[in-house]
Amino acid sequence: MGSRPFKSALFQLSLCITILLAVSKAAFAQGGTGDLGSAGAPVAPGGVMLGPGTFDPRLYGTVNVYLRDEDGKPITSQRAIVRIFATSINAQLPNLPNMTGQMWIFSGVSVGEDYDVMVSLPGYYGAREHVHVPDRFSAAADVIVLMRPVDQELVYHPPNSDFALPPKAQKEIQHSLDDLQHGQVQSSIKHTQKALVIAPNNPYVQYVMGLTYVMNNQFKEAKPFLEKSVSIDWKEPPALSALGTVRYRLGDDAGAVEVLRKAVQLDPTMWKAEWTLAVAYLSQRKYADARDHAEQAMKIGKDKAEQVELVLGQALAGLGQREEAAKLFDKFAAEYPNDPNAASAVKWAALMRQPVQVVNVPTMGAVVPAALGIPPAPPIEIPPRPDWAPPDVDAAKPFVISGATCPLEQVLRAAGQHAEQFVSTLEEFSATEEFQAIEMKRDGSLDKPNAQAYNYFVFVQHVSPTVFQVNEVREQRSQAVTLSARLSDLGVPGLALAFHPALQDDLQWQCEGLGKWNDQPAWVIHFQQRTDRPSVLAMFATPSHSYSMDLKGRAWVSEQGGQVLHLDTDLVKELRPVDLRREHFSIDYKLVSFQQHKTDLWLPENVDTYMQYQGHFLHHYHHFTNFKLFWVGASQRISEPKQANQPQNQTQQNEQP
Repeated sequence: MGSRPFKSALFQLSLCITILLAVSKAAFAQGGTGDLGSAGAPVAPGGVMLGPGTFDPRLYGTVNVYLRDEDGKPITSQRAIVRIFATSINAQLPNLPNMTGQMWIFSGVSVGEDYDVMVSLPGYYGAREHVHVPDRFSAAADVIVLMRPVDQELVYHPPNSDFALPPKAQKEIQHSLDDLQHGQVQSSIKHTQKALVIAPNNPYVQYVMGLTYVMNNQFKEAKPFLEKSVSIDWKEPPALSALGTVRYRLGDDAGAVEVLRKAVQLDPTMWKAEWTLAVAYLSQRKYADARDHAEQAMKIGKDKAEQVELVLGQALAGLGQREEAAKLFDKFAAEYPNDPNAASAVKWAALMRQPVQVVNVPTMGAVVPAALGIPPAPPIEIPPRPDWAPPDVDAAKPFVISGATCPLEQVLRAAGQHAEQFVSTLEEFSATEEFQAIEMKRDGSLDKPNAQAYNYFVFVQHVSPTVFQVNEVREQRSQAVTLSARLSDLGVPGLALAFHPALQDDLQWQCEGLGKWNDQPAWVIHFQQRTDRPSVLAMFATPSHSYSMDLKGRAWVSEQGGQVLHLDTDLVKELRPVDLRREHFSIDYKLVSFQQHKTDLWLPENVDTYMQYQGHFLHHYHHFTNFKLFWVGASQRISEPKQANQPQNQTQQNEQP
């Protein structure tokens, strides 16, 4: 893991959330980089030529590539371009894949080496995954590449010839839509504003400006741009659909129906427009129309339109088909038990089977059940389960004892001394790490856990008396490895060093009172990255770029000893360039005794990490045991909290002199 200097070069530390497709630096043997031998035989990196025109095929393996969409379904498009790169030299190999069924097969790759698989496919974001070919004869390695579809609303589609864009305006619009794809709304607005200056009466530019506001849920701001776009050119379904969505969100059901009907007539494949049209009709108590358009949305949208079942159920209820509605609600609750609307569906099904309570609707002559509530509208983005992760640190209200006066400066000084002792005492420790990665699917179900065990090492490099780096390494079967998950979360040992005196001035601190952690009195301390200082605790690293991340957190600090007992952190704001919406750490610390060195250290024992990344909801769990201390600079004890009586938490560990 890398590190970077902070202000005045006094302190170096990084918390790195590293994509697994990041390039690792495995060493390649000399002898070739995908060249051909004298007889045309492949000589992949690490391959061994046996003689002129011959080579040992057992030293070569295969990489089998499987493409999956965001719902886990196979992608078999012949339009996919799949390439393989040698990781150590970051160069593409000449090997061409052979597609058979649902996979792309690369033959003639060296065993015992690392590769990156890169995939491009129209309609999807480019993707890259890392794969290691085992070091054994004729080994094969499988890699699954998840492809994230690009919303077609965010893809540049040249307007028709009547409204062609000048080249400069076209370039700005393309930049704007690219920014929207990466969640950079403000940058998108700036590019579109430039295009408006160049082509103020172009309906496509007006549409894109409205779209930027829609994607940011600013519907009032979006409305005038979309209305102008439609007034200039009323034959563009995307603009009509966007305007219909805005009008519905602003409570104008009749206005939404007016433009959405035109949109679906011009483009019968727009299932989200059909969905919005259905709920707009439902709000007007036009149940037959709501039923027809809900059924059409389900037919076109298929699995993506599962929530439309609730709209259809309410339409059927309005038409008096109570048992059919109850069955639909039952079906939805059974198939999607973790959906936020599942509990309502259960109640609605029960209500359908109760004696009729009617509300007369003179315009329709229909009967609807009372108190069904508002059906779901098409989401701008599918929301996560409410309970998929702990609440944000600013949303949680920790327990505190009333009347206790908090000496914040004293608490920071004590915790800072422990952070300094950690750095000055420690050079290296190891542990056994049990790691498990779980992904929560769109329907709320859990993916099959990916569990691994590692030898875990933490190194503190003392560059000078005032400059140091904290690095961590995982090892499995004598090979350096990264975590087997979509993302790697690194840097846990460094988070408690937020209390280090070199960092305290870069953070805002607040004492929330005296609370408890595991029955131990503890001061509850809130901290947050200062806006006028550079980020000091975390960064997100990709193969091509690193992004600083502002963190906020809450720590429970022992009242008497000043040790950090527990720590929670969250992002101050989303990291839009990589679509990291949430990243929450929850860390439990334990007192570990190293009797031979007469030293005690508070080290992470259990770490839960929750990440919302590019539409995926991930939970990583780390459990550390069998700590070993390899070196200390001085014999000293870092005592346990003075009032803590917790022999079960003070675990004697093995150690390495």
